[in-house]
Amino acid sequence: MSKKLKFKLNDNVFTLPLEAYRESNWGGTLEKYIHMSAKNTATVIKQYVKKEFPQYKVWGVSDTYSGGSSTRVYVCNPDGSSIPENDYKKIQQWKWILSGGSFNGMEDIYEYREDELTTDAGMSLKYFPSYIFIDNKPKWGTPEYWLGEYNTYKENLTNPDYARMRELVNKAGSFLEYNKTYMTKGEYNRCLPLFS
Repeated sequence: MSKKLKFKLNDNVFTLPLEAYRESNWGGTLEKYIHMSAKNTATVIKQYVKKEFPQYKVWGVSDTYSGGSSTRVYVCNPDGSSIPENDYKKIQQWKWILSGGSFNGMEDIYEYREDELTTDAGMSLKYFPSYIFIDNKPKWGTPEYWLGEYNTYKENLTNPDYARMRELVNKAGSFLEYNKTYMTKGEYNRCLPLFS
């Protein structure tokens, strides 16, 4: 038996762990739905990016806290630079499709979505994260993040605002050594091939 739940949403096929499928018998009526936790939402958005834009790097993280949850997705080019705006907008649409609602700053309240989202086959999707953030940049600490930072540094070698940083990089011996204290040992080792 398959341990994955496969469904279609907006003409895109996604898979989630089987435990995302839920049944409830509230008020004597059996209801079947897909539980769109923050983690499941991150998985769906990552799958969309990998299928539609395989040339990009993508990461997804989720947080659950008292009173809500959030999903954050990062996307970038392999060199750590931002992706084109038109592709980013296509990815960002999932923020609005899968969010549990939005914050109303005028009234200082969170407004839950009132519509019902279903798969293309008609199964309900429920319990979305409170917030979804999709960033057009690499996840902090990844080799792509440090490569992007290095490219920014190289572009600013003649910029007077970078004079102190240039001194510190020269003193450390390289850009990578200068930033080593901000990295875990694993991150540092993954970055070594990019900077050698």
